[in-house]
Amino acid sequence: MRVAEATTGMANSEDVTDALEVLGNEIRVSILRELADADGPLSFTELRERVGIRDTGKFNYHLTKLCSYFVRDTEGGYELGHAGSRVVAAADPHAGSEGSGEPTAADETCPVCGDENCEKLFHVHLTPPWG
Repeated sequence: MRVAEATTGMANSEDVTDALEVLGNEIRVSILRELADADGPLSFTELRERVGIRDTGKFNYHLTKLCSYFVRDTEGGYELGHAGSRVVAAADPHAGSEGSGEPTAADETCPVCGDENCEKLFHVHLTPPWG
């Protein structure tokens, strides 16, 4: 079960462990940082060039791992998902806040629980939220 699916069912500790293991790679962390710095979604090629990986197969492997938990593949390109934004904010809570006037991910309304400044990286519901 993916973390995104954990909001509709019960997740176990393996799910969280799997998600955290995805972050244990320098290339993947670079992908998250580049997406955080982007003004909007990036195409596969734009993102690969920004990260500086020439091997498209290698880059695709790492991007696919991130798409399981932290990155969304949209019609406009790749962008951070909610959990990806939270990871970037947790890694550098001051990123984007000094002099930019831009809110950081921690200043946003959580799309899962609706709380302002939600501190949770993952939401796990033992019963469906609509039940």
